[in-house]
Amino acid sequence: MRSAGSAVLVIVALLLAAVAGPSIWAQRNVVDEAGFVQLVGPLGANTEFQNGLANVVATQSAAQLTLPPQLQNLAAGLIVSTAQSLFSQPGYAEAWAETLRRSHALTFAPGTNQKATGDLNLDIAPMVGLVAEKVSADIGVKLPVPGEVLISMDQPAVAKAMPLVTTLAGSGVWFAIFAVVLFVLAVVVAKYRSRTVVLAGLGLALVAMVWLLGSNWVVSQLGAFGTGNDIAAEFGTQLGALARESWRWGITAAFIIAGCLVVVGVLARMARPTPTT
Repeated sequence: MRSAGSAVLVIVALLLAAVAGPSIWAQRNVVDEAGFVQLVGPLGANTEFQNGLANVVATQSAAQLTLPPQLQNLAAGLIVSTAQSLFSQPGYAEAWAETLRRSHALTFAPGTNQKATGDLNLDIAPMVGLVAEKVSADIGVKLPVPGEVLISMDQPAVAKAMPLVTTLAGSGVWFAIFAVVLFVLAVVVAKYRSRTVVLAGLGLALVAMVWLLGSNWVVSQLGAFGTGNDIAAEFGTQLGALARESWRWGITAAFIIAGCLVVVGVLARMARPTPTT
């Protein structure tokens, strides 16, 4: 009876741990605005993404900026050249960070913007503003900057999952605490404690393997962003790679802890005195 009860506690602890790890990561790197900006920030220096973004910024700038007729042709060329050199301009890093902050708010706090519906959108208005500022200085005419310029990521499945991700992320720490408490209880009530520790370690290694396979699946889902939209697809692909790299520490830590549990369990078994008759 004690063995069965201990086994149940270990299984529940492992299930909670399986959810806790990704939930804590999501809270720190996806739901939290500062964490999201830090996670996705390096994408702004990715050459392939920059090339696609420059084209989109040029197109959107030409469409969004209201220009006097006599300046249309002159400004058109300036907009293209400015967009292509956008990434070397002073203020680009701040504009990219502001783009990420706005995009995060559109996804996780759509109520702050009447046009947002909770779908995944990238608001590149700060980039367009940077182009407008440079073009304005070149032609001597102050160009108005639009309040928002949205690029849809067009991934309904991911958008629908966001409420669940937010809920789980907020409970991740509690899942981890309950998992540890249940594991300790499992060891306390176990008839063969060293065996229980070993099995828990093997189970945690299995959880880490599931995380590893799951991270590959997440990358494939993010890579499906914006079918037919090159910039959205590139954003999703690169975001998936950044997320997988960021989560690698969690997978590695789980494997290390699992190995330690197995070693501790084996050593405890070997150190146990042999019964005498």
